[in-house]
Amino acid sequence: MHSLDHVFREKASRLGDRVFIYFQDRKITYEGFARMVSAYAGLFDSLGIGKGERVALLLPNSPHYLAAWFGLARLGALLVAVNTQLRGDSLRNVLALTNPRMVLVEDRFAGAVQEISPKVAGLSIYRHLSEGDPVGQVWDGLTDREIALPGRRHIEDQACWKDPLIITFTSGTTGMPKGVVNSHHAYITAGRDLAQICRIRPEDRLYTFLPLYHANPQAYCVMGCLAAEASLVLAERFSASGFWKDVAKYGATLFSYVGAVLPILLKQPERPEEKRHTIRACFGGGAPEPIFRSAQERFGIDVLELYGMSETGTFKTINRPGKLRCGTVGTVRPGFDVRIFDDNDMEVPTGQVGEIVVRPLSPHIMFEGYFNQPEATLECYRNLWFHTGDLGRVDEEGYFTFVGRKKESIRRGGENIAPLEIEKVLDKHPAVLESAVIGIPSALMGQEIKAFVVLQKGHEISIGELVDWCRQRLAQFMVPRYWKLLPGLPKTGSQKIQKGVLSEKPFGQCWDAKLGKWVQAPED
Repeated sequence: MHSLDHVFREKASRLGDRVFIYFQDRKITYEGFARMVSAYAGLFDSLGIGKGERVALLLPNSPHYLAAWFGLARLGALLVAVNTQLRGDSLRNVLALTNPRMVLVEDRFAGAVQEISPKVAGLSIYRHLSEGDPVGQVWDGLTDREIALPGRRHIEDQACWKDPLIITFTSGTTGMPKGVVNSHHAYITAGRDLAQICRIRPEDRLYTFLPLYHANPQAYCVMGCLAAEASLVLAERFSASGFWKDVAKYGATLFSYVGAVLPILLKQPERPEEKRHTIRACFGGGAPEPIFRSAQERFGIDVLELYGMSETGTFKTINRPGKLRCGTVGTVRPGFDVRIFDDNDMEVPTGQVGEIVVRPLSPHIMFEGYFNQPEATLECYRNLWFHTGDLGRVDEEGYFTFVGRKKESIRRGGENIAPLEIEKVLDKHPAVLESAVIGIPSALMGQEIKAFVVLQKGHEISIGELVDWCRQRLAQFMVPRYWKLLPGLPKTGSQKIQKGVLSEKPFGQCWDAKLGKWVQAPED
């Protein structure tokens, strides 16, 4: 068992001129990236960053982000992976919680950090100029040619395999984000297991367009590439119109996704590029059965749907190549025990819905806890099991199905309703791009169901038609009463819908399907 730096240096010494990262029109070899890492380690060292200290990054996707992260890992320091979209109190809360020794921020995000800096004690801010700036203009003299500055002392690996490596943040879809601490071993193991299960080979090219502050590209793509000695194709952001062009340009063979990605690709007009692509599989979370099946049929690829979260050291279950079960999140990853419990922490019968709980079978392969929040850590670790807060079920063959968030479950007239089941039906409508369903208080029913719907560009449909669509496909008690059309849904940087934001919004004008009219407030 080794640290991240030990693993990477061993790979770089053997693989040398093999391409590690494709970015824009650049190819960075393992050896070239090793020089970048050494440069960043030296720069952080010169600023007094040492083992156990924290550095926050607010950088866009680029090789510099990864080199800074690996450089910190060599020093035994922790990367605080901050969502670059955060502003105001949201950004202040994240930085105040983790109290980083310094913040490295690119110019375009610097204003947001400067604005909240007086409210965060001891915050040192360093600007990192963008990739497009002239050579020699990148942070502290590190040039675009990745040449380490002379005079920097050689830095040996300061980290141990079980040391904390990174702090990522929960999505904050239902509450304030919490800082999730994962070790070197947790991430290295996740990458190794994913590479083995997904059969990633050295000749593969893993395409990621997800933001690097998110655990998915960190653990699955970066660590998966490193484990398989493959190449990473790094995009600055997701582009539905440019997706297949990028695949063709770089010869990508796999990619990772989150919930919004596959539906968006499927809603795009068919393109010639998608008929002669090099992709054989994708892996990620958030592909319910119709999306799972449609992606397989239209694109001819394996959808390796998985389930996991940062707290569980990333994925816990996954569909294996050749053993796909559409609509499920696959079977348990080696090294973990996953069960379905009721509210009394008793295991439920096969096929019955309950909470997904997890425990590791070896040390340091799950998170080390929520940073500076011991009470929150203990709350989710009850009776020696980590409680995910997610609902699911498992069949006789060990395939798990994700049902929805326990906190999002709607209790309407004595019936427990998973919003995901309603969203699946809505999203099948050809005029619907995406949807979100929440519960709102009701004196009569306990809760009523409210649906937010985003239509496909160029499509028009009445809410009455959507209500009829649901009535034909759902139990009557599951049909939303209140309806609102929106131009878009609020999302996190990892493209998860922020239902907490939707719940906090004023009720506004909505269509009441029970009364058959527009209303300004809920009516019992």
